[in-house]
Order: sequence, then C-alpha cells, then structure tokens
Amino acid sequence: MSLTHAVKHAALGIVFLAIFSTLSLSQAPGAKLLARHPGEVIRYEIKFDGPNADRLKVLQAGLSLRGGVPKDQAGFGTGFGTIGWVTPSSPATFKVEMTIPTNIATGDYYLSFTARADEGSVSYSDGQEFNVPAVHIENPKTFTPPGVKVTPLP
Repeated sequence: MSLTHAVKHAALGIVFLAIFSTLSLSQAPGAKLLARHPGEVIRYEIKFDGPNADRLKVLQAGLSLRGGVPKDQAGFGTGFGTIGWVTPSSPATFKVEMTIPTNIATGDYYLSFTARADEGSVSYSDGQEFNVPAVHIENPKTFTPPGVKVTPLP
C-alpha cells in the first residue's frame, strides 16, 4: 500500500469516527430533547392491544406540567390537550394532535389519556402504564405580577 493510499484511508477513518461520535452523542441516554414552543403541534400514535382493545370508540389526551410555574409566568397554563374526543384511525389505534397554546408555562409536560368504550372507560398516565419522554416546552413570554399597595379610604 502506498503512503498516499494509507493517508487517504486514515483520513476516511477519522471522518467516519467523527460522524459516528457525533451521532452517538446525539442519541446518548439522558440527552435532552429539543424544546418545543407555543404554536407547535405535538403528535402521538396510541395503540391498544389485548382483550377489548378494538372496542374502544374514542380517546381524549392531554399533556400536563409536573412541578411549579416559573415565577415570571404567573397565571400561565399548566396543561393542554386534544380538542374533544378523537376516534380511532384504525382498530385499536388512535392518532392524536395537540397544539401548544400561547399562554403555556415553561417546563416538562407529561402525557395522559382516557379511552372510552360503550361499556366503560380507562385512563392511562405516563410513568404508570407506559413511558414516553417528557415534552420540554419553552415559552419566551413572561408576566411577573406587579406589587400592590392597598389603602383603606374613609
């Protein structure tokens, strides 16, 4: 093998290693997902299996904040969800979409949903019956409550 050929192989190896390392780091466990923002749409496909899965007729889903609202976002919302009940996209499968509202507080939001059949209903929450990554929402809007002074009048 010539010196030029060896140098080319070494250079290709370094490029491959650099790309592989970058991809590995971007998929590292515990890596924070990119923040989502008001106006963006969050989508999930929810599939049920087992007895009665195909009997589910409608589903309603939502995301809610765990933890407190930042001090500079007083009065901001802490949850949002689907607009009404969603029907199955195929037997035992639901596709849901939720638009992040403009007045939502910054933080980590967790999925929960309720599905109904003619005979009954069932509710599921992230961290209990299933696990999906939290949705980190960043809202640049702020509202810090102003101070107040109240004086009794005669």
